[in-house]
Amino acid sequence: MNATEMIRLMNRIPFEAFEIHLSDGTCIHVEQPYHIATRIDRPTFIIYDDEGRMRIVAYRNVTEVITAATAS
Repeated sequence: MNATEMIRLMNRIPFEAFEIHLSDGTCIHVEQPYHIATRIDRPTFIIYDDEGRMRIVAYRNVTEVITAATAS
């Protein structure tokens, strides 16, 4: 996973929710594209939850991304 791939997921039309799995076993559900912030030149992305808390995640810690197309 890298910033280019994340931006592609965020910009899908129509947007489809997806899950990000991390190396520590955490699973992050992304329901809205505006819950993620990233830049093409950064090794990290920021993800916001429904309560407005943010988490900074390094792309190197992403082990898997599951989309509706991947699951079927």
